[in-house]
Amino acid sequence: MHLINKTIVVLGIISLLGGCASVSEQQYKLAQQSIQQGDYGSAFDQAAQSLQADIGNYQMIGLFPSISQNAYEQQLTEVERHKETRDWDQAAYGYDRITAMNQTITRIQQSLTLFARKISTSNANRAAINSLLDLKPGDVAAQRDEAYEKAAAAHYANGQRYAKGSAFRQAQSEFSSSLSFINPYHDAREQAEKNRHLADLADAKMHYMQALQAVQKRDHRAAATAFARADSFVPGYRDAYTMAAKYKGIADLEDALLRYQRGELLAAEQHYRAAASAFTEALSFVPAYRDATILATRYTELANREDAHRYYTEGLQQMNQQQFAEAARSFDQAEQFVSGFRNARHMAEKARSFVPPDDYQLRHLVQQSVKQGIPLTWLHDVHRGVTEDVHIASISVFRQGRFNQQQKFWPYRLRLTGTCKLELAKDNEPVVSFDTVVDYRVFRDDFGDWKATFRQKNRGH
Repeated sequence: MHLINKTIVVLGIISLLGGCASVSEQQYKLAQQSIQQGDYGSAFDQAAQSLQADIGNYQMIGLFPSISQNAYEQQLTEVERHKETRDWDQAAYGYDRITAMNQTITRIQQSLTLFARKISTSNANRAAINSLLDLKPGDVAAQRDEAYEKAAAAHYANGQRYAKGSAFRQAQSEFSSSLSFINPYHDAREQAEKNRHLADLADAKMHYMQALQAVQKRDHRAAATAFARADSFVPGYRDAYTMAAKYKGIADLEDALLRYQRGELLAAEQHYRAAASAFTEALSFVPAYRDATILATRYTELANREDAHRYYTEGLQQMNQQQFAEAARSFDQAEQFVSGFRNARHMAEKARSFVPPDDYQLRHLVQQSVKQGIPLTWLHDVHRGVTEDVHIASISVFRQGRFNQQQKFWPYRLRLTGTCKLELAKDNEPVVSFDTVVDYRVFRDDFGDWKATFRQKNRGH
């Protein structure tokens, strides 16, 4: 406890130091957090990663010995607790963890030895280096071997007990587990294989009996599955393979007929898409079942035509409501269901051409429209001169009218602000501002590009 408190005090002092968050420093900070939480196992790993990233991290060098000692004490305490409860697996894994920590310390000491030879540093840093190099990892090889022996023995004894009770699958698992600790261990390998075979026989017999029961209930799909399972445990078990194939064939015919009849019913109710799906499912059980292929194709085509007509009608309604983007998508859907359906492709292109420009496009169009200048009526109290170098500062849409489908233009009423040069005489071109409301027409030219023109009449502002 005294060592833990000392470590926390050291951290309180070191945490006042700052620096760039390198990988080494990031791991150092994580190690600090783990220590505050009392998790020295994680702190050890983070400290090791910090030094592996930068062996010259003196803060971490100074802290590493106390972290290592606390991590050892925590791990040994855990191991003892597992030994008291005779949980030899976890005890063995605990000693494995300590062995891995020893190897990590050795690697760090090797790197630090090379580093220490190359640098000149303060006495305090040199003392911290020597303290880390003086760490003597505890040798737990004998305790680890003892734990492995007891874990293997415990699993072997469990395997014998399960085998005696005819729990062959559990016995197989226990004998195999004993081999994971010590291999070879007595006759564990032979016992594992023997009990695997007995377990497979038991499972094959169980599934075979379940299959026979399913046959009596006329549940042919369950029978086929159970016979197949029996054969998977013991290939060639009785006639399981043949029976699995037989009852699978019967079940497939039953399911194909069921889907076929459902398809006929759905078709009679004019649910063509669902009918086509049912006939297709029948074919998945029995390829070329009756005329299911023809019927699936027929009702798919009918369903496609229904959907194409529905989307086409939606597109026309959306055109009337001037929802041109939505109309284009509807006409595209109609074309996807039935290629060449009416004039859906043409209508989709037409609808897309009617979609109004976005705000960025509108600003660009308005700027282009004033390249040759603006009317003097846009300028208050100005009655002479010529405008040039017009710059539009802002555009506000007062109103957007309905699309004129006869003349194919969008009407806008826009508030425009900006500046321009006003040529009154030679060398007399003051820059003036304007703030006005103007009516615009936005349309596509013969090449399909957007254009904008303004009406000369000024509506004032």
